Amino acid sequence: MGRTELIAVLILLLSSVNVIAIPSEGNFLPAEGAAIWGLQFNNIFLRDFNEVEGQGKTKQYLLKTSYALTKRFFLDGKIGLGSVRFKRNDGIDLNFSSGFAGGYGFRYLLFENEQSGWKSIVGFQHISCHPFKDTVGDVKHRIIWDEWQGTWLFIKELEKADFYFGPQYSAAQLKYKVDDFRRRLKSEDSWGLLFGSNYSLNKKTSISAEIRVLDEWAINTGISYKF
Repeated sequence: MGRTELIAVLILLLSSVNVIAIPSEGNFLPAEGAAIWGLQFNNIFLRDFNEVEGQGKTKQYLLKTSYALTKRFFLDGKIGLGSVRFKRNDGIDLNFSSGFAGGYGFRYLLFENEQSGWKSIVGFQHISCHPFKDTVGDVKHRIIWDEWQGTWLFIKELEKADFYFGPQYSAAQLKYKVDDFRRRLKSEDSWGLLFGSNYSLNKKTSISAEIRVLDEWAINTGISYKF
C-alpha cells in the first residue's frame, strides 16, 4: 500500500468511530483515474433495535458513483431518496415517507490473481436516510436511519459474471424524536454475511444483486456503467 493510499484509509477510518450494513458495492471497479455511475435499490426488510423497542425497515433509491484514486483504492458516493418504517413493540406502526438519503465509502483491493480469477477486497460504507415526519393523532414522529458497515469480500471471476461472499461487521442507529422527546435506538446484531454477483452485459455495463443476512435481512440490486 502506497503512502497516499495509507493516509486516505486512515483518515476515513478515524472519521467513522461509530460505525452498519449497506450494499458492499461488490467487484465492478473503474480503471485508475476513471469513474463508474449507476442506479441502486436497497431494501432492508428486517433489523431489530434495542430488542424491547421494535423493528425497522428502509427502502432507498440511489444514484451512485465510484472513482479509482489508484489501481487499488476506490472512493464511493451515493445520493437519492429513502423511506423508513418503524414498528414499535407497543403496537404503533410508523411510516416515514421518502426524504433525502446519501452516503460514502471506500474499497481497497487486497489481492488479485488473474490466472485463478480470485480477488479479495476490504471496504467501508456509510449511508444516512432522512425521511419526512409521520403524525399519529396529534403527535409528530421524526426519524433518521444511520448505518455503517465494514466488509471483507472474496470474489471469483468468470467470463461474464463474478460471484462474491464474505463477513461484515455492521452497526445501525435510529435517531427517533416524538414531539420534543429524543432517543437513539441501536441495532441488536453486528456480525453478518453477504452474498452477491455482478453480471456484465458488455465491457462497460454491469447489473448486480446482493443479499445480506444475520445482522440484518436485506437485498439490493443495481446497474452500473463505466465512463
